[in-house]
Amino acid sequence: MLTFDFITLATRISNGWAIFRPLYWLFGKCMEFLLAGFNNNYFLALIVFTVITRVILFPINLRQQKTMAKTNRIQPKIQKIQKKYNVNSIQDQRQRQKANQQMQQEIQDLYAREGHNPMNMGCGPMAFQMIFLMGIVGIIYYPLEYILGIKITDYSEKIAELINFTATRGNSYLQLDIIRNIASYKDTLLANNDALGGIFGGDAVQRIEAFRDSLNIFGMNMSQIPTWKSVTVIIPILCLLTSLASSVMSTLIQKKTNPAMAQQNNQMLIMMLMMPVFSAWFSFQVPAAVGFYWIISNIVAVAQQLIMAKFFPPRRNIAREMIENTIERRSRENSIKITKG
Repeated sequence: MLTFDFITLATRISNGWAIFRPLYWLFGKCMEFLLAGFNNNYFLALIVFTVITRVILFPINLRQQKTMAKTNRIQPKIQKIQKKYNVNSIQDQRQRQKANQQMQQEIQDLYAREGHNPMNMGCGPMAFQMIFLMGIVGIIYYPLEYILGIKITDYSEKIAELINFTATRGNSYLQLDIIRNIASYKDTLLANNDALGGIFGGDAVQRIEAFRDSLNIFGMNMSQIPTWKSVTVIIPILCLLTSLASSVMSTLIQKKTNPAMAQQNNQMLIMMLMMPVFSAWFSFQVPAAVGFYWIISNIVAVAQQLIMAKFFPPRRNIAREMIENTIERRSRENSIKITKG
């Protein structure tokens, strides 16, 4: 007999996060379409899907680069204001606070005149990438539900009981466990098909077996969580290397956009290493397919950065931004003159 805690666990890990289920459904339909188009080749389907997601994100990344160009263009003016007040040199705390408030107000007025909001360059692209990653995680963890269309949600507790499912690291998700061990489970599932609402009738088991076979890429089972003792360790290593390449490329572009960044060597090094190390660590916590997605995503990101550097170079963005700002400022001045006249 299952305990209440285990039943709750089995249900939770079978259903995924409710807030992301619409995203799971959408991504699942895309993967189902791609798998059908590539003759059930999970390797090609995931590569094409990753490229599509990166292409969707390209305008957001380009917009961030343009916003960064605007920020760097007015940076000398901000530094001039900061030098004017020289807050750190003021010993009296009240005077320092007053000077700091005046400095911040003058900087805000500068932003208003320039029509610039520095918050626009924030974490938008990264947030979108994390949302896309959550969608990928969903279809990798819950492929029966969202790719194969086998609705096990209402029967997850019963299935977990029938197959003696145990949640452990490397085998912690019910749907992946069913796929990995379908050869052992199929007789039990077919024998109890009526009690499970007929979800394993027809060709459901055959589709699960075919999907299981598609998860083996270059001798690696993409449903397994990588370990140091398995061949899948190559996934976290490649995640580290490709993410580092993407970070280095991004850093080089930022230095061209803002030469002052070249003086911040220690900070730049920390920022450059943070994401690659995190991606490698994360790849050891999730199925290899998630890390594989990240590898392809990093490779495409490097290609996009090269394209942006070629066709939308930072210096050209800054020059274009200066022209656009001059036109916009003159337009505002003319409007003020007409209003006063």
